[in-house]
Amino acid sequence: MSRRCLRFQLIWLLLATAAQYCHAITVKIHTEDARATLLAMQNPNLSHGEALTIAEMHGNQAVLRKLHEFKITSTTEDFANALYAMAHGQPVTKPNEKNILLEIEKPKIPQLLALLQQIETNPKGFQQTIERRIAVFTPPNADIHLEGYVVAAGDGGGYAFGSTDFFLNIGIVDDLAVAQETTTHELYHAVQGAFASDRELNLSNSQSLKKEACVETGHLFNNLYEEGSAMYVGDLSLLQQSHSPVAARMLADIDDGLKHIDDSATLLEMSVIALNADQPVSYDDMYSVDFLGHGVVYMIGDVMAKAIAEEDGPQGLAALLKQPTYNFVLRYTQLHNYGADKDYPRLGPNTIAAAKRLAGGCH
Repeated sequence: MSRRCLRFQLIWLLLATAAQYCHAITVKIHTEDARATLLAMQNPNLSHGEALTIAEMHGNQAVLRKLHEFKITSTTEDFANALYAMAHGQPVTKPNEKNILLEIEKPKIPQLLALLQQIETNPKGFQQTIERRIAVFTPPNADIHLEGYVVAAGDGGGYAFGSTDFFLNIGIVDDLAVAQETTTHELYHAVQGAFASDRELNLSNSQSLKKEACVETGHLFNNLYEEGSAMYVGDLSLLQQSHSPVAARMLADIDDGLKHIDDSATLLEMSVIALNADQPVSYDDMYSVDFLGHGVVYMIGDVMAKAIAEEDGPQGLAALLKQPTYNFVLRYTQLHNYGADKDYPRLGPNTIAAAKRLAGGCH
């Protein structure tokens, strides 16, 4: 074979390999919702109509949707009333208006506007760094467009709702390093949303009397996979670059969670048992214990995702974006080091049996 032919073959191979691992992930981050909210609180001439227009913005509607997940029934009108009151120096007294939490934001407005400025003017250091991290854990040739909205109201530092939109609340996440970690976490949730149909559980052929329990257990494994993998991809090491109280609390919670990782696995096991009992616990009640507050079950999910990524590589974790989430549980139990030490804690027998049952179609 001539050197010229060999050279062309090598060039073709390099191009083919590069194409195979090409990711088309684009991210657009909107900061106008947060900016409008913060500036409105400083405007003593704000009209109620202007406050209502801000409350109706897409990101601020997501603030309300998140509150509704916490069983808080605040409305668009409540948001507007709270914003109007803050702008005019009036007290916010009604519970549904206080739950918008604008009173927490107002003393920090200069700091939060400066953080918005950092996010907007440093796309290479903020947004592009996040995109590169996400691409490593995304299937080759993925073509995904994601929309992020920065808000400054409500509870929760960041959230997503299963679509390709994600939300960052700088009122809670008020430091650039924390914002970067939280945005990466929520952005990966948006990536998960892009592949949600690939992970759907198919139990159409099941005639089992326990089919409803299988569906609820499938939801539990969905949350375990989604939160665990997003927590790992979010890159918690970023928090060590921050000196903010928020980062310190997050790092302390993570350290405590890892010290008690067996408790996380035990709670997961108890949740599987509770969902499959003759008189099952409701999924909402179970979810609030597992994933809200201290989010105890987050930790076993993070450890599982980390272990899979270390043994199978980042693309091994990425492959699970397109598989039913019982495979997240089963693949973890198949790892070479599974159960070897505290970094690979064992799962409970009911958890493993439930994953196998789902894999078998819940028969």
